[in-house]
Amino acid sequence: MKHLLYLKDLDQETISQILDIAENFLNHNNKPIGYENVLENRTLANLFFEPSTRTRSTFEIASKKLGADVINIDEEHSSRTKGETLIDTIKTLEAMGINYFVIRNRKEGVFEDIKNAIEDSTHLISAGESHISHPTQGLLDLVTIRSNKKDFNNIKVSILGDISHSRVTRSLYEGLRIMNAGKIILISPKEYSPDMKIFEGAEYTDDVNKGLKDADVVVTLRVQKERMRNKQVLLETEKYYREYGLTTERIKNCKKDVIVMHPGPMNRGVEIQNEVADGPNSVITQQVTNGIAARMAILSILEERSG
Repeated sequence: MKHLLYLKDLDQETISQILDIAENFLNHNNKPIGYENVLENRTLANLFFEPSTRTRSTFEIASKKLGADVINIDEEHSSRTKGETLIDTIKTLEAMGINYFVIRNRKEGVFEDIKNAIEDSTHLISAGESHISHPTQGLLDLVTIRSNKKDFNNIKVSILGDISHSRVTRSLYEGLRIMNAGKIILISPKEYSPDMKIFEGAEYTDDVNKGLKDADVVVTLRVQKERMRNKQVLLETEKYYREYGLTTERIKNCKKDVIVMHPGPMNRGVEIQNEVADGPNSVITQQVTNGIAARMAILSILEERSG
């Protein structure tokens, strides 16, 4: 395990190990028990060419807790504004002794080119690739689900919202399938419906109440306007909330102990009602805390296995 780019590349044993290590960190208030200074004398670069609050910040916190030095680079303040390629940027940073690269990029397929150009000792982690993949979000979501439900086999997971543009959905789906989740339901307006060839074994419906019925876990998503082409339909906000917003009335279709998740950022009053986002079933802030633990676990395993 040299890089982490797609959850589908991992097996159940590896994912279980990541979840176990993350759970151990969480049990110790995200202190790196057993992995103290595992990244000492390592430097990690956050290269974010799309906006981020949670992923970037939690990677920085996770890296520092493990003893690494961290630098943050965004497109606006890098030499890419002068025409430098991403690969040349990475090779320049490699020459400075940087070992880990956490990269978010809007371009699909960018990691294949990078893998062929970097040093053998360099590690790549995807922090979001176009609409294709967001593996560390998928893993922190698995941590959150397992910590609340204990088991994946008999649960129903309903994912609600703009499925067609969601890299979060794709990575979470990959992880749930590997962990043998009981049932995965994708719910969206037909305008945002997924290509079900990608989601083999899952089910799709545009009927919210049907999709939420008896759900153990609900993941709700924002409408990703930035990924829509001109010809694609942007549903009017009030109509979307009226027909697909996750409200207190709609979660009555779920099991009483359902957990409500959201990868953030939330658009309150669009895909989720305030009373749900802040309600007793919500584990949305817990996801953020779990993100630190999950990313600490990922970095620990990458370092451990590369040694």
